[in-house]
Order: sequence, then structure tokens, then C-alpha cells
Amino acid sequence: MAAPERIDRLFLENNLLRLMGFLFCHDKRAALHHINPLTTIEELVKRPITIHPHSSYGQPGPGHFKFFLAIMKKLSDYGRPVPNKVYFSRAEIARLTDRSWGGNTGKQFMQFLFGLASTRITTSFYDRTTDKWEMANFSIPSDFIVSGKGSDVQSCSITVPEIVRRSLQDNFFSCLNYSRIRGVNSIEAAFYIRLFHHFSNLHENGSRNSVQIRKRYDAICSEWLGGLGLRPARSLIVQQLGPHLDNLVAQSFLRSYSIAKTAAGDSFNISFLPGKGFFEDYNHFYKPRMQNEVQFQFHDEHTSIGQPLELARRFHDLRTGQKITASQITLSEQKYAVTLVNELGYDGAFAFVEYGVKRARAAGYPVSTLAGLKVYFADFLQGREALKRSREEAAQRHEQDRKQQAQDAYAAFRQSRAEEQLAAAPQDLREEIEAMAIARAVAKGHSFHGTADRLTIRFARIALIEERFAPPTFEEWSSSSHLP
Repeated sequence: MAAPERIDRLFLENNLLRLMGFLFCHDKRAALHHINPLTTIEELVKRPITIHPHSSYGQPGPGHFKFFLAIMKKLSDYGRPVPNKVYFSRAEIARLTDRSWGGNTGKQFMQFLFGLASTRITTSFYDRTTDKWEMANFSIPSDFIVSGKGSDVQSCSITVPEIVRRSLQDNFFSCLNYSRIRGVNSIEAAFYIRLFHHFSNLHENGSRNSVQIRKRYDAICSEWLGGLGLRPARSLIVQQLGPHLDNLVAQSFLRSYSIAKTAAGDSFNISFLPGKGFFEDYNHFYKPRMQNEVQFQFHDEHTSIGQPLELARRFHDLRTGQKITASQITLSEQKYAVTLVNELGYDGAFAFVEYGVKRARAAGYPVSTLAGLKVYFADFLQGREALKRSREEAAQRHEQDRKQQAQDAYAAFRQSRAEEQLAAAPQDLREEIEAMAIARAVAKGHSFHGTADRLTIRFARIALIEERFAPPTFEEWSSSSHLP
């Protein structure tokens, strides 16, 4: 495949990239019957992964995998700062999961959503700020809101676990070519994701000729493909995996692959050699993977989809006195919520909902839908002073958010500029800076065996470059940028 004209990126948080091979079984029928907890064997004590499928939904399968990637793609498109929510219209759900919207699509989407949200994941996450691993138990999504009419889904809001959002914000991710994932079988997509990640790590730390991978077939099925059923003979393995790997060869992502008996004769090894397509993706996606711009798609969708759905859910939270984590909002409620947000702003609309629920409770009025609060709207408008104060507070928060976005964009700019300066520096200076960065990492007790050590060296290298080539101040940078 030729180098893409449009840079369509997918950012995958590195801990999620490691565990998604266990989370998703790429055999749809087998996945339905996997209801017992699944625990990794390798590194069981240090970095375990346990998947707890729901007894009603089974282990997430190929469709769940596509929807999971859609969630990560929306986070990728939103940019920085990384939000904790993503929003989908019905058209986006279909487009990003490679489906056309038909009579059964809404039902399938709800099954994927409930299946993912009901599957608990227990694993250890690397926290770069403390240089430690911490245990986490979560699901993706952690909660959600869906609006629709009857069985027809219209839009949804999905909450991403904080530990995932924080890790993405800390730049602990890999960047992939999303165009290679769109429209392909989930097994082929899973192979591309894992091979690109491993190839990139090898290429980053070695020569072009050192980039090759050999892995046991049974480990691939369990660690990359979520417990895909094993085949006993090479010919059957070729039938099972060959078409997907052949496609990657045809696209030039792989130069070749081979399947051979292990030395012990107890399984098979599959060896992979990267093709020119990998090196193109590496240069277009992996090397410049740190974003240096602020993107505003999130804020538009937050206003048009997220805030109305959240407002409707908050109404039901207040009405019932319980936190609702999986909500299905009617289309009429969403439309009324949009009207309230447009007329009052989100903070004003929320103040009205609080006011209306209190009035209804005091009057013994069993209000069951958001639109039922309309009877209190005129009374609420008489308290415009409270609404004015809420708008002023919202303006202050917006200004604080804008300043934080600018600071995040400036930090990303400095990282990108330092990398460019190092690449343009003379060879002897590059070697000097690399040696000093390694020395600093050694002084901190790092052993260079994992991603954490490479990150430590990278940030030490950036600090040294900035000591040599002073970056523009925030004021100088912001005066020449295009921040709003």
C-alpha cells in the first residue's frame, strides 16, 4: 500500500494494546461460550491480566472489537487535552464499525455496548509519573447513555475510565495507520495492531534488518486473538490464519511470513518479516506520534450530543436518587434537553432540572420524563439572577479550560521541536546528547529492559536538547500560533 495521502491516525494506549489480545475472541461463536474468568499465564505475578466475561454476553467478540476501536478512534480525533467521554451519532456508529445501518444494527450495537460495559478487566497499569505499576479494575465503557426511539438508536455518550484517559494524556500510546484497519476482518486488524507495535519497538531500538518476529502459534491464539481455537496441523493453521496474513503481504505491510514446527515439536512457530508498508507507516505515524495541535471536534460534539444526554441522565439520577450507569434516553427527552441547553446553557439547564425536580417532589408530582418539568419553566425564569451567576461561572471555567488547552499544546510543541532539533544536529552532538540522556536514566536506576526505561531516556534527551537550544517562551509561541 502506498503512503497514505491523509494522515488518519489511531492512538492506542499501550496498556490497552497489551490486554486487548486477551479481551477479544475473534471467533464469534466461541466467544459466546467463554463465560469463565480468563487469566494470563505469562508474568502472572508481576503484570497479570484477568478478563471477567458476563454470563449473559460471553467474551467480547469481533463486533465488540470493532466498536472498541471506534471508541479509541474518537479519542484520537478529539486530540488534546484527552477527554473522558466520546460521542457518537448513529451514522458514526455505522461508519466506524464498518456497517451499514439497517433494521438490526441498533440491536447489535446495544449488544456490543452492554457486552463491553459488562466485561470487567483486572490488570496492572504503568504510571509514568510515579514509575510504578498499579492494579486497576475497570470496563470500557465505564458507563454510557444512549438515546433513541423504540429500537432505533440515535446517538450515545460513552465514558472512558480515568486510568485510560490519564495514560493517553501522558503520551503512553502507540500511533497506527487507521486506514489499514478500516473495513478489514477483525483478525487481520488484530495482527496489524500487534505486529506494528512490536515491529516499531524493534525498529526504534535497532537497525532495519533486526526487525523480525517469531512467536508460537498457540501463544498468538491466546495472547493476540483472545483464545481463538487451536488447529493441530500446519495445513489447518494456513486455512485459519493464512487469508488474513496473505492480505497483509499483499498490502506490503508484511514482506513474508512462515509457519514451522517448534524445536520441541509440541506446537508451531510463526515468523513475520516487515515489508515496505510497515516502514512507510513507521515514518508517517509512529515517529511523529506526539500530537502538537489542539483539536476542537470534542467540544462541538460535547455541546450537541454529550451535554443534552448528560442532562437527561442527571434528571433521572435526581428523580430516582440513584446513580444510573447505563441509561437509555428517549428521543423526545434528548430533544427537550437540546432545547434547554440552547436556551439556558448547560449550567443553566442543569440548575433548571434541579429546581424542577425539587418542585415536583414537594408537590407530590410523579414526574417521569424530562419534558414533564416544562410546567415549572416560567417560574424558573423569574430567578434570572441565579442563572446569570451560573453563566458567569461557566465563562470562567471555559476560560480556564482554554488556558489549559493552550498549555497542553505548548508542551506538545516543545517536545516536537526538541525532536526536530536533535534530528538536524550534527552526529557528534546527537551522540553526546544520547550518552548524557542514558547516563541520567542510569542514575535513576533504570535498566533499559522496558518501555518505561525508553520513556525515561526520551524525556532526559528532550531536557538536554532544550538546555542547548532554548525553546520559545509560552508568550512568544502563543503570539505566533493560531490558538483561539
